[in-house]
Amino acid sequence: MSKETVKQMVVCVGNMLLLDEGFGSYMSKVLTQIETAREVFDEAHAQALVASFREYESYAQEDSRIPVLDAGTMGMGLIPYIRDFDRLVIVDVVDCGPDAMPGTCYTFGPEDMAQYSVMHSLHDMRVSDVLTNARLAGHDCDIRCVGVQKKNIAPSELTIDLTDEVRASVPYAVDAVLELLEIKIEV
Repeated sequence: MSKETVKQMVVCVGNMLLLDEGFGSYMSKVLTQIETAREVFDEAHAQALVASFREYESYAQEDSRIPVLDAGTMGMGLIPYIRDFDRLVIVDVVDCGPDAMPGTCYTFGPEDMAQYSVMHSLHDMRVSDVLTNARLAGHDCDIRCVGVQKKNIAPSELTIDLTDEVRASVPYAVDAVLELLEIKIEV
C-alpha cells in the first residue's frame, strides 16, 4: 500500500470536563482550529497545522487533509473508525504511575495501551478494551498512540482547562502526531 492510499485519522479521546482528561479534546482543536492553534504556535505553524488537518465529518477523498475526530468518551463507537481507516493515531492523557512527570509525552503501540490507559469512569471502556473488541470482531488497522502524563483528572469541580504541565506538552504531542503520521510541515 503506497503512502498516498493510506487512509489516516487522528482520534482524540477524553472528557474535557475533567481538567487534564480534556487533553485529547484540546489537541483536536489545536490541529483543526486556527484560533486554538495560535494559542500554542506562531502564525506560520498554526496555518500549516490547519492546512494539514480537518475536523472529521466523513472520509472525503477530495480533501487531502487528515481528519481529526474529537471522540470524547465514545467507547465502542470507535469500532467503525478502526474498520474504515488504515492508520489511526490515538491521542489521550495517560497515567504511567506515581513517578511519572506530569506533561511527559509518550508514544506507544496498542499492545502497551492497557498499562497506560486511564479509566474514564465506571461506565466507560478504556481505549485498549475497545481495540481488543474491534480485533475480536475482525477489524484491525495500524494504531499508534500519543499520550501525555496527567497531573489531575479528578478536579473537585468540573473544569474545562489543562494544568500548566499538560498544556506545556502540547507542542511535543503535536510533533509526535506529525511524526507518527509521517507528515512534515514546512513553515
